[in-house]
Amino acid sequence: GTAMQHRDEQLMSDLQSGARDAMQEIFQNNKGRILNFCFGLLGNRADAEDVAGEVFLAVMKYKDYYNPERTFSTWLFTIARNQCFNHLRRRKQTASLWSNAPGSDHRESWDVPDERDQTREILAAQERALHVRQAIDKLPYQQKEALLLKQYQGFSYAEISQILQCSLAQVKILIFRAKQQLRNDLASFIREGLQ
Repeated sequence: GTAMQHRDEQLMSDLQSGARDAMQEIFQNNKGRILNFCFGLLGNRADAEDVAGEVFLAVMKYKDYYNPERTFSTWLFTIARNQCFNHLRRRKQTASLWSNAPGSDHRESWDVPDERDQTREILAAQERALHVRQAIDKLPYQQKEALLLKQYQGFSYAEISQILQCSLAQVKILIFRAKQQLRNDLASFIREGLQ
């Protein structure tokens, strides 16, 4: 909530003044949200944990660039978004060394499944959660970012336009299309009461 938000902004201010222990609290306050967001974008638990770690290292590294006038969470999620994007780009480059198949899915088919990647349990055992997860996975990347920020992280359209560095109109279009696509993909589940 807002109290937590102000707390984080205060902690960032403390961190800039040299209070290193403030970082631990910033991490505790935000690690769950960041891990979930990274997992939503990357689709792999082990990768999400790695990248979430990088996000908090970047907070420490770029602490002096943070403007206390700005909402901390939008700044934090801008970093997270960039780290996820860079990770996917690196993964793609690595993948292209292995497979030059034109139009091959960005979730590399040769990728060995990660034993720790217990997607089903993390998201809830229900089949429905899995179907929603798969439908979100299939969305174009920018739509996925916008939807995760809106539906799962509760950001406003204005905040999302800051994080994604695009216009408000563009954010609304991305979310509208994402929801439309999910409705199509989940048509059979909607009949069973999924709103």
